Amino acid sequence: MTVVGSRLILEAIITTCSHDDSMHVAPMGPEVDERLEIWVLKPFQSSTTFSNLHRTGACVVHVVDDSMLIAEAVLGRANHYPAKRLGNHCFILEAACHWYALQVVDWDTSQPRAVARCEVNERGVARPFFGWNRAKHAVVEMAILASRVHILERAAIANEIERFRVWIDKTAGNREREAFELLVQYIERANGSQQ
Repeated sequence: MTVVGSRLILEAIITTCSHDDSMHVAPMGPEVDERLEIWVLKPFQSSTTFSNLHRTGACVVHVVDDSMLIAEAVLGRANHYPAKRLGNHCFILEAACHWYALQVVDWDTSQPRAVARCEVNERGVARPFFGWNRAKHAVVEMAILASRVHILERAAIANEIERFRVWIDKTAGNREREAFELLVQYIERANGSQQ
């Protein structure tokens, strides 16, 4: 988690319900308090997550320890993960450690990045949280880089890739290695297309 004022940014995965009633999976960094009672989501208004959340007012935020799920969510490739239906507008990912079904109670759409204040309707624990090591953390940081590749300098990205590669080499399992390489390939393709 990252501290923002008296709140923390929780690196998580959000599911929303699309127009065709299918699940949409995306990364999300909601602002939360330490007791996980205050939830503020800040989706960009141009995103599918915003469109779905604005239409339904409901979502599920998942705490996960699967680095491949995080990588695929950032790349928009995680909608195939198994999930259970919760109510009319929510999906719970089976890969989640714990989850929070949220209802939007207030919107501020005056900026490109909307602000949705939410209440927890329901919560659950699916399984124990495995924990994080340096490799899993490296994948999270790489996922953030991948989401910002269009605004960061190539040299800075290359330096970060090499720094995190050391963590992967020292502490990763197969899933973390695959997730890391998937993100590196995406970043390299994106950088190549910007030349």
